[in-house]
Amino acid sequence: MYQQPYHLYSIQQQQTWNILYTKRSEALSAVVSAPFWAGVNALELKAYFIPDFQKLNFHLREQKSEWEVVAVEEPLRPRQVLAKWAKQKFPAVTSLRLHPDADLRLQGNKDLFQDVFSQLPWLLQPEVANFMERIGQLSLHYKDPAATELLWRLAQHVLGNGLLRDQDGKVTLFGAYLLSNAPEGEAALKRENAWQPAVLEEILGQPYKFGETDRYFVLESLSDLDSLATQLEKDGLPLVEISTQLQLIAG
Repeated sequence: MYQQPYHLYSIQQQQTWNILYTKRSEALSAVVSAPFWAGVNALELKAYFIPDFQKLNFHLREQKSEWEVVAVEEPLRPRQVLAKWAKQKFPAVTSLRLHPDADLRLQGNKDLFQDVFSQLPWLLQPEVANFMERIGQLSLHYKDPAATELLWRLAQHVLGNGLLRDQDGKVTLFGAYLLSNAPEGEAALKRENAWQPAVLEEILGQPYKFGETDRYFVLESLSDLDSLATQLEKDGLPLVEISTQLQLIAG
């Protein structure tokens, strides 16, 4: 089994993590709701060192979570990610973006910072953990690539690019892609005309392409995740035309 090669992280990579953590924490302090920061504290994420996955798993167990972080060398295919979620495994990429650009934009595909800083803290919220596990289990039930594509759309539109209304009624950042990448996060909060209610049919009908979005789905609370999963389990996946190319990517 692949393990996080912690001893191979260079001083430059540690500095990159430090810069990303420090600058994004400062920028996000007023635009991400309290449950996220509770997760950051519970996992003991710090600016001055890249997290050790073994220690992260220790902290998850401390919080009575049954989930486990598993190291992957490069991003998995959607079907592989969903299958991991079904078993309460959180695949986290061990590589880090080469350097923090001036605007903190992610270069290329997702990296360790997006997985561990931007998404993992949410996993300590039961609504998020249950949602991920349930759509993972649905992916095992609906095995064709078109179904995988639909479930992946849901995951990415919500967990990647989603927004969340906090307890004071303010719309805040929720999706890991928005938290990880400064320009995208800032754009999402400014483009109010692109905000839409998190209606399952609308989400599944909106194709997803990494790094591109023209609408943001807003959760009124984390309990909306339970409603989305329950509707899928009750009604099944709708018939939506999926291109052959997207089916190949998903599978």
